[in-house]
Amino acid sequence: MSSNPLSADKSETEVPLQKVKVFKRRRVSVEKSEAEETAPGWRGVLLALVVIASFLLGSGSGVWSLGAVCCLMGGAVVFAPPAFRLPGIAAVSLLIFGLVPLVGLLPGSWFGIQAPWRDSLLESWGIAVPQTLSPDPRASFESWLVVMAGMAWLWTCLGQKISDEGRRWCLYTLAAGGALVAGASWIHSAGYPFSWWPQDPLGSSFGPFANRNHTSSLNAITCILCAAATYDTYRRKSYLGWIFAGLFFLPLITIFMNTSRGGLLIFFVGMAVWITTAAMKQGLFRKMVVAVAILLAVFSVALVSSGKLGERLRGLLVEEKASVFTSSLRVDLAKATLANVVDRPWIGHGFDTFSTIFPVLSDLDVSGVRFLHPESDVLLLAFEGGLLALMPCGLLLLWVIKSTGPWKKGAVDHRSHERSARRWRQTAAIGAGMALVHSLFDVPNHGIAYAMHTSLLLGLAIRPRRLKVATGRVEQTCFRLAGVAIVALGGVWLAIASSAWLPNLPAIVPVLKGEVFELTKQGRFRDALVLADRAIWLTPLDYRLYYLRAQLLLQLRQRPERALLDFGRSRTLEPHYANTCFEEGVYWLKFAPEMAMIPWRECLRRHPRESGELSSAYGEMLGYTGLFPELRPPLWAMAESPKMQIIFLNATQRGAEWEEYLSKFLANHPKLDSVDPEQLQIFFKLWHDKGNQERLVEWLQAHPKMLVYGWRHVSQKYARDGKYEEAVLLVSKFLKRPERPATFGVADVARLEKAFVFNPSDPRPGIELFYAKRAMGDLTAARLTAEKVVALKEVPPYMKLELAYIYMDLHDARQAWALLEQVMLASPEI
Repeated sequence: MSSNPLSADKSETEVPLQKVKVFKRRRVSVEKSEAEETAPGWRGVLLALVVIASFLLGSGSGVWSLGAVCCLMGGAVVFAPPAFRLPGIAAVSLLIFGLVPLVGLLPGSWFGIQAPWRDSLLESWGIAVPQTLSPDPRASFESWLVVMAGMAWLWTCLGQKISDEGRRWCLYTLAAGGALVAGASWIHSAGYPFSWWPQDPLGSSFGPFANRNHTSSLNAITCILCAAATYDTYRRKSYLGWIFAGLFFLPLITIFMNTSRGGLLIFFVGMAVWITTAAMKQGLFRKMVVAVAILLAVFSVALVSSGKLGERLRGLLVEEKASVFTSSLRVDLAKATLANVVDRPWIGHGFDTFSTIFPVLSDLDVSGVRFLHPESDVLLLAFEGGLLALMPCGLLLLWVIKSTGPWKKGAVDHRSHERSARRWRQTAAIGAGMALVHSLFDVPNHGIAYAMHTSLLLGLAIRPRRLKVATGRVEQTCFRLAGVAIVALGGVWLAIASSAWLPNLPAIVPVLKGEVFELTKQGRFRDALVLADRAIWLTPLDYRLYYLRAQLLLQLRQRPERALLDFGRSRTLEPHYANTCFEEGVYWLKFAPEMAMIPWRECLRRHPRESGELSSAYGEMLGYTGLFPELRPPLWAMAESPKMQIIFLNATQRGAEWEEYLSKFLANHPKLDSVDPEQLQIFFKLWHDKGNQERLVEWLQAHPKMLVYGWRHVSQKYARDGKYEEAVLLVSKFLKRPERPATFGVADVARLEKAFVFNPSDPRPGIELFYAKRAMGDLTAARLTAEKVVALKEVPPYMKLELAYIYMDLHDARQAWALLEQVMLASPEI
């Protein structure tokens, strides 16, 4: 035994430390062995190629596109089923969510559902709504088929556990493929459109989505992936770095071209998060500086650009704060959606029913817009599936967040290989996070292709050690059978798109409508009516189908009452949108013009009172009365406000008709005290141009309070009668004298005359000379100078007024009136 106590203490502590080191090495080796059990890298590349192909095929927006995407998706599941089992919480969440759409097929009486609007539709309009929980069970069933396909894809992506090398090449593929989609968007918008890509409701399109914000969101995520690929290849000293650096600008420029502020915001946030978390090795301050510098540079380029995005950004900066951050229409839509969610918080209203029943259930009265969704994936899911749909999604998201990265200090391996793998996982997590954040304010992940992209990024973000048990032969066989079923389902949709087979699914309704239009062009209205009846039987709550059938009934010269009933059904199922009512009235003009008053009256009722939309619609209605003069009396009766009545007067012909409706207008408003000033000026001008001017002058003289709006017309009448002094006096009473403009600060007439002589084309010295002579009281000399100034080019308009006032002071009323009339005609607002 050593006599040195220090050596004794050292020998006693060495053994436990060695044991701890051995234990840590064993633990790391176990974790390393678990992490090394990964799926082949080609699986990730295959899934990424399927996602990119889905975008190029139209993102599943149409029946044909949906069928093609499902065939690709099912084939990928067949060839690359999940390699590892998901933990229980993730698997149960996916299974529960996959079954939620079927709840809508159960009888509503099981849940104590009472919907008076269903009874009202049956009793008043003969529309029989199924008594299931979902008012459109066929649409909910077809939605369930899509949900199951999506769940199989998401399960496949989450359960891959691809190797680090495969994860890297998968993200390379997504980055390059996303840039390819951006380039295809350029071609699509440059006059070489892809017919299978969707168009937005306004008829334009940019990208593989109907919604430009979804296109920009995808491009923003692609920018993040391209930046990550550039950084990774630079560290590896690979020539691919130059390629990805160039590809980065394709989606970035696409965001500018697409004019989406939301896409630019997602790009800013995503790039900032990526730079500060995944791009740099250390140094928070340096990360923040680099992130802010890059993003400010991009924002500055966008702001000063001459394109539409620059205009929208500049407009955003000058808007008031409240209007920027509240977006009242979106807020009102969210409130109305939440009010309907509260009615059925657990079970919702049935999948794929928002666009058909929200207008009936909601009190949100917006006449110019139809709401296809509530501008939020979360709100749409809550409306259609309730908490039964939201809860499993929330549990799955919590598991994903827990499994995407080390959230505890000290849990990170600082080896170079592990850092590279961690960067890629973080990049995938950031991309998926941006897509999920976008879901709070829009519905990108309700599109199947976008959801496939998000699902793959989520799967790539999962840490390998979170998936420990490989799937067995039975599980893989089950998923392969599910893939075959998805391929078969895609084949059904492809058959529907080609009209080879039309089963009783709502997916055939667009095909039926297309055939109806073709038969209508050929004059085969009875055959078209049969197809319209079938479409209505499949989707009894689609207001457009009743509108279409009513048109066919009129073409077949059926009794107007039959068509009126279907038009009424259409208006009842869409009780707020005004445009269909207007178009219905236009269609009636070809068959029974007097019936047009019914939808037109409803159209005017739906528009907000005194709104521009109301005035525009009423003016367009009056435009059709040139061919149908018998509609003028009922349209006058529909003019409930002075503004509408003045619009009617504007559309009348001078003569007996004008005098008739002018008398009616004055009888309704004898003192015109209920008419606003702007409309009064329009009214008096119409009276002056179309009516009896003697009567106008007499009326204005009898109502002197109204002279402030009609003095121009009275003065013109005086002048025509040779009463120039009265005309000038009246004008001088209401026309304000302009203030003297800024001067040279010199009152020396001689110097001003010399300056005017040496600068004969410059009106400024002449104006100063005029004011100087007038101040001296030499009105004749001032008149001569003003006449010279007025004859010059680019003379200020007020100089004609000044010269007119000089003529008035010199008692030359005729010359004064001539100038005043020129000023009034050139600037009526003065």
